[in-house]
Amino acid sequence: MTESLDEREQLIADLLEEAHGLRMKLEDFSLYTESKVAEFVLARNQLTKERDDAVHAMSLATQDMLVLRQRQDQLHQQLIHINSRIAKLTSQRDRARERVKALESSRAVRLAERLRKLRRR
Repeated sequence: MTESLDEREQLIADLLEEAHGLRMKLEDFSLYTESKVAEFVLARNQLTKERDDAVHAMSLATQDMLVLRQRQDQLHQQLIHINSRIAKLTSQRDRARERVKALESSRAVRLAERLRKLRRR
């Protein structure tokens, strides 16, 4: 009976030791799992921040592009207006030159020019 009692105590001791070993493995696994979850959370937070920063930068870039597009449209309208004004002024200049040419070639202007020359002599 003592032999069976010793075997039983040995079996209980072995089982307790095995249970303790399993608890230690479970604790190690739990610590490992918690550290990996913490790493993943940190990585997710960092990636989320980078994504949010990129979205914000894209939003600012989009706003800048809209402002630049509006400014480009304004400059284009000014260019059209200036070209129209230049064409009008050029046309006025050309008409004035034609009138001067016509006046200078008229008979009255030629006679007046000859009279001035005669008076100077």
